[in-house]
Amino acid sequence: MASNLLISLSLTLLLLSPLPSLHAQQSSLEPGVAPFVTVDTAVVALTHVRLVDGTGTPARADQTVILRRDRIEAVGPAGKLAIPAGALVLDLQGHTILPGFVGLHEHTYFGGVKQFTEMRVSAPLLYLAFGVTTAMTAGSRSPAIELDLKRRVDRGAIPGPRFHVSGPYLSGQAGGPVNVVGVTTPDEARRVVAQWADGGATWFKFLGGVTRDVVRAAIEEAHRRGLRVTGHLCSVTFTEAAALGMDALQHGFITNSDYVAGKVPDECPRGNMKVQADVDVASPAVAASIRAIVAGKAAVVSTLGVYETFDPERARLDPQAMEMLAPEIREEVETNHAELTRRGFIVPTRLLKKMMQWERMFVAAGGLLGAGSDPWGTGYLPGFGNLRNYEMLVEAGFAPEAAVQIMTLNGARILGEDARVGSIAPGKLADLVVVKGDPVARPAEIYDVVTVFKGGVGYSSARLRDAAKGKMGVE
Repeated sequence: MASNLLISLSLTLLLLSPLPSLHAQQSSLEPGVAPFVTVDTAVVALTHVRLVDGTGTPARADQTVILRRDRIEAVGPAGKLAIPAGALVLDLQGHTILPGFVGLHEHTYFGGVKQFTEMRVSAPLLYLAFGVTTAMTAGSRSPAIELDLKRRVDRGAIPGPRFHVSGPYLSGQAGGPVNVVGVTTPDEARRVVAQWADGGATWFKFLGGVTRDVVRAAIEEAHRRGLRVTGHLCSVTFTEAAALGMDALQHGFITNSDYVAGKVPDECPRGNMKVQADVDVASPAVAASIRAIVAGKAAVVSTLGVYETFDPERARLDPQAMEMLAPEIREEVETNHAELTRRGFIVPTRLLKKMMQWERMFVAAGGLLGAGSDPWGTGYLPGFGNLRNYEMLVEAGFAPEAAVQIMTLNGARILGEDARVGSIAPGKLADLVVVKGDPVARPAEIYDVVTVFKGGVGYSSARLRDAAKGKMGVE
């Protein structure tokens, strides 16, 4: 016990920039990662911390979490759980630990501006800085670049989350700023899925203009290979996609064309993503559609935060997020924001509220809800957007612990990774987010991330953010 006391430090002191990182040769850190690491010790005890474990159960005060190498070894009340001899003991009184976030709509390109740019440097830095330790890209503008990015992160060359890379966007017409691949027949769909599956993609994403036969063929080919399919849909409704076996439906109520009067099969109706503002969410027809989606075992990915940026009554620019943008991109984003009410797609507040209500109904009906940020050129950035989702899920009526579960364990279940990540439990990977304060009582405090553990290695959130500053939108 005496040796533990001698090496016990507060996390606040640990993260002061003049202090060196604490290492005990747990791993050999690559030069691209080492500057961001503050904890790299074989055995770590995080003590006197508030714990939200990701399962939806109430937060627990004054807990200890013991990490051994890349795994969680034990969790229990502080003072009762034995701390291994020689462990690095970090006193986290006044802090909260959450599981690493599992994001399900995490682009690595910057879109919504004149020049779409790959974010090979800034995106992985910011995702990890704000606690996203696992990320599914939900549509790749350049899947070869994303697969290379994933390999670099996996081998420890650069910091970032564990990426699950989707193949290229798929739709009925090729082209556009996100490099959509056109698939108009079932055979084309199977060939594209096979091609990118062989290249390393594990998910595939459809956009709005596609037929049910094409979607069915892609799902069959993906499932045959143990892979999964998602979509930002329009021509195919949510209930149709669920019946076809689609694994995850992006964005929820706003994109579900089930609710458009006169919908023609396999055609994207005019007004989709707008007419929903006047749909009665509490109607029997909407409830029936939700039951059908749940029965089809299709999960839904909540992206409330990005749609808020298109609501002129609620949209705002976060000054800290704006610091991450390159100067020329920041100017463009600020212009976009100023002109929001005069151009582009507008989301009325009543529609945003109905999206929230629909998600509560979906979960109440037994649906599996995850979350993703969908960063866009409205000032909605990787990492920042994921944490804004937490605030909005709480605003939507979910208990804070349930909101954490949506962003962690539920996401892991959707990815099929819940045996390894998504909750704080012995045997799982040591993916943890250390937040100064109490985001359960005060949701806004979730932004005060100080350390992110990924596989037992602790990264300084401040150092990651500093390295991304001024790069977003150009690299």
